[in-house]
Amino acid sequence: MEQGTPRVRISAVRRASIFERSGGLCQHGCGRAITLETFHVAHLRSHAHGGPEIDENLEAWCTRCNYEQGSTDVADPRIPPREWQLEALDPVVARIRADGAATVSAAPGAGKTVFAGLVFEALRDADFVDRMVVLTPRRTLVGQWAHALAASRHIQLKPDAPMERRGQHGTVMTYAALLTQENVDLQRRIAAGLDARTLLVLDEVHHVGEPTDGTSQSAWARSVADFAGTVDKQLHVAGVLNMSGTLWRSKPTERISTVRYRTLAEGTLESMVDYEVPAERLILAGELRALDLFRLDARVKISDLTKLQTVDSNLADLDEPATKVAIGALSTSADWRRAFVESVLHRLEVASRSLNGLHAKALIVAARQEDARQFAVEVNRQMQARGLQPLAEVAVSDDNDAVAVLERFKKAPRSGVLCTVDMAGEGYDCPEIVVVGYASNKLTTLYVRQVVARAMRVTSNERAAHRILPAAIVVPDVGIVVDKIASYLAPFVSEVFQRDAEQPTDTPERPEVQQTLLPRYTVEGVTPGDANVTVPHLDGTRYDLDGAVVAQMEKQLAGIQVPEVYAARFLVAAKRTIGDILDNRPFDGLPSDAAALDAFIAGVNGSTPKPPTPPPTTEPVAFSSIEDRAKLLQAAMKRLEGWWVYNGSSPVGVFAADANTAAGIRKGGRGQADLPKLERALDYEQRMIRTLCAQKDMKPPRGV
Repeated sequence: MEQGTPRVRISAVRRASIFERSGGLCQHGCGRAITLETFHVAHLRSHAHGGPEIDENLEAWCTRCNYEQGSTDVADPRIPPREWQLEALDPVVARIRADGAATVSAAPGAGKTVFAGLVFEALRDADFVDRMVVLTPRRTLVGQWAHALAASRHIQLKPDAPMERRGQHGTVMTYAALLTQENVDLQRRIAAGLDARTLLVLDEVHHVGEPTDGTSQSAWARSVADFAGTVDKQLHVAGVLNMSGTLWRSKPTERISTVRYRTLAEGTLESMVDYEVPAERLILAGELRALDLFRLDARVKISDLTKLQTVDSNLADLDEPATKVAIGALSTSADWRRAFVESVLHRLEVASRSLNGLHAKALIVAARQEDARQFAVEVNRQMQARGLQPLAEVAVSDDNDAVAVLERFKKAPRSGVLCTVDMAGEGYDCPEIVVVGYASNKLTTLYVRQVVARAMRVTSNERAAHRILPAAIVVPDVGIVVDKIASYLAPFVSEVFQRDAEQPTDTPERPEVQQTLLPRYTVEGVTPGDANVTVPHLDGTRYDLDGAVVAQMEKQLAGIQVPEVYAARFLVAAKRTIGDILDNRPFDGLPSDAAALDAFIAGVNGSTPKPPTPPPTTEPVAFSSIEDRAKLLQAAMKRLEGWWVYNGSSPVGVFAADANTAAGIRKGGRGQADLPKLERALDYEQRMIRTLCAQKDMKPPRGV
């Protein structure tokens, strides 16, 4: 807001609200009593210097304090830049001034909105632009952008409109708003004005290039090119800031006119980024939550209609096509829904207790709308069984009030569980969500990342208490899902952004359509299994923990007044500090997890732990059954494959498939393989890892 902008008259209703916050005393601190009829609405950042009429900038003062202060700023309530924003600002501004456009890749929750405001302020102060136009992929983001920039940087945008009012700094619209030629022409005319040099901000710009039919350029890409021009030829605006939560690469038909590319060997185009901030850096800075994965296993009986055979297997042992079908069918099992919701509610309860009773929220993302509704029914059933009020809300695209439900859930001053399909993904900002139940069979990396990011934002309460909780992600115990979520913390590898035709979107379930898309498999039955925990570490290491041991640690921490939400991380710290004594290692006779945990806790309490009972010296460690031994062998291979994800020289799927082939195990057949075959597969993986470590002069993982 520039000097000379007319002051907005504060309404009587708003004056009453501002006065109520004061408690009847001048908020400047002089101690004088004020009345509703005579108090002054004071600007902390003065109106003359651009301070807007928003709650964060207004206080109730007495007459004397207001007149004595005059137009001098009392304070600047704008949010100060984060470290990465300060680091990125100069090079990004310089790139826009020199070449017209810059691209920034920052993990969801990094603060891209505030950064866009900082870029606009710097370019405006340098007399390079006069206004900004923001385009977003979703209507729900329009108001979010307008509110966030007003509160954080006092930049006022007209939401969902092609032109701003006098005194505003620009507009924010959806990409769909540019689909009419009339709006494109209007935007070009405005941007060509003498005092309307425009900075165009493209939010989640990777969506602009999404293919519509697989062959032609998308309508969004055409309209953006028509409005803004092309970065390597001629731009029609003063500058462009491309922003995305991820890097990506695309086909020539998916090219975005404002993004620079390099051509890769396979002919795809990789976006060139001017600045990137990964999730790892933001977690270390306390700007995002770390991740704990709570894995719920299941036994699935699935029929392969093309091979006329039925497989009774754990989820983790199915091949990928069968896995997608199985995940989609899990939610149709009442027993599995009960166990899944029970796990989500337990994590929510632990989070709330760890916040000293402050409300925490959960998000359950389902595969279909009917599944989302059934999850909500189960949440409320379990809450009523505990004698508590129902917690669940449902927001699906078929409901007319879905957007209102999202807003109501975000603003509700109590704990709750939001059940949805796609509507609370990208751009939905509700920092109180600390638990995510991932029950969708959408397995594209970008989708998984966007959903997980909903639980990674840090609340002001956590910052004030200096207690940042880890985000709890409850997932089916499926390797591909666990790997994609755990990889969130690793540097992002560019991939083709595409929709998975096998995965249903947020539409009502239609059995005839599902049978057409996925004709090969049918799920005959689902039985819930064990619950375990995976903690991805920032160095790329993953720690798999027994769920019962984590539960035992939670009780121990609660007993010594330590927030129990950190139980899994205490165990990881113990592993990293005193070695692998918490692992169940039957091959060399080490003690069980429970015994090691008791010893560790005794050490924490200052007592002398009892030494573990040594194994018998006359005969090897016995196993209770073939199935127990088989599970241990499979768990050992799963751990090695987790190591291979981050260190291997080939995709982990190829690595595991080669081990199966070497051992004579058919694809997806580990759940039925005999012990000699599993031992041969484990031996193959160990030999491959030893060879790789020798070639790269790396230290092999434990157990190899």
